Amino acid sequence: MPSDLAPFDPLSPPGTPSPLQAEAVAPHRALPLLAGAVAAACFVSMDSSIKLMVPRYDAFQLSFFRFGAGSVFAVLLWLWHRSAMPRRAAWPVHIARSLFLLVSLVSYFHALASLPLAQAVTISYLAPILVSVLAIPILKERPAPAIWWALLLGAAGVAVSVVPELRASLGGTNTGRIAGMASAAVGALSFAFVMLLARSQSRTDSAWTILLVQNVLGAVLLAPLAAYTWKPVAASDLGLIALTGALGTGGLLSLTYAFRHLEASRVAPLDYTGFVWAALLGYALFGELPTLATAASAVLIIGGCLLLLRR
Repeated sequence: MPSDLAPFDPLSPPGTPSPLQAEAVAPHRALPLLAGAVAAACFVSMDSSIKLMVPRYDAFQLSFFRFGAGSVFAVLLWLWHRSAMPRRAAWPVHIARSLFLLVSLVSYFHALASLPLAQAVTISYLAPILVSVLAIPILKERPAPAIWWALLLGAAGVAVSVVPELRASLGGTNTGRIAGMASAAVGALSFAFVMLLARSQSRTDSAWTILLVQNVLGAVLLAPLAAYTWKPVAASDLGLIALTGALGTGGLLSLTYAFRHLEASRVAPLDYTGFVWAALLGYALFGELPTLATAASAVLIIGGCLLLLRR
């Protein structure tokens, strides 16, 4: 398949696209859109792997597993491609992205301890909504009207799923679920900035370099916190930890690819497709049955994503 992918390869050093690239990317946006959807599937599958380990480890250790395992894959890929390291002026952006991702993952993994997978994923959809709006003043993007309709449908889908659960939580004594929702919302806000920084970095740095710096920096920054509450790692969890790193790596590469070829406001709503995976994996792995509200939410969200195909 290399010959089919060559015109779209975003992983070579940044530069002016060739005529073949311009001709292939401009009229047909299917591959970058597919990459955005693949990223969503990878991230939700990674969430499922993490949730399987939630009863045994806290959010700091789980996040360290994610960064540590991701670092192994990132180092191997960087050694293979030997992409240039960031210029000195670019390091503040890399550090900022790593910090935002660290806060996002710790908050989100904490939420997984008290929320069903589909509900946690639904709250995370605040990130695409936020990034599509923030892209206007920060990245100077001007989304097409169809994107605003896509975001409206996506937001409606989120509301259909979240509002009933929020009302039930407020009417009872389950404050842990409310705290989980708040934690997931913090993670969504942090990840919105990760996505915005990814868009700006994809214009200047190789994806291999971004992947390396982001994972290694995250592991180094999180190591002291994880060490403070560290629990012995069961041998049976090593496969899940490796899978977490692989899925996170695949998701970040796919996301970087999509951002390199499309505006942030067009890529962001594709994250909604992960809701379908969350419903399926939540049922298969944790016995969490999707409700009618979940089904209605999925219809609205997928409908919004389909609008992205419109010009």
